[in-house]
Amino acid sequence: MLHYALEYNDLVNEFKKKVVIEGTPIMLALLADKVYAIQDKCTHLGGSLSKGVVENTEVKCRLHGAKFDLKTGNVVDKAHIGFIKMPTKKAKTFRTEIVDGKVFIEI
Repeated sequence: MLHYALEYNDLVNEFKKKVVIEGTPIMLALLADKVYAIQDKCTHLGGSLSKGVVENTEVKCRLHGAKFDLKTGNVVDKAHIGFIKMPTKKAKTFRTEIVDGKVFIEI
């Protein structure tokens, strides 16, 4: 089922945003006219991914450096402290759709 998330122009101005849909925190990112949606909690210790850094199609958690692919949720780089890698699971991603200037997410 599709749920309204926000206006497309809100992402044009800021390129990433956190929304909460049905109690689920989700980070949206606009990259090259495509909107990606990924759970906002890092799978390592629950840090907010929307406060992290987005580069190319990856988001890096600011707490321990875990990186996730925005398209698939796959772990690109595990969380780490120094050289010690920590357990990091795949993040959940969500399908998005843009209709009449509005962004919808499938939960």
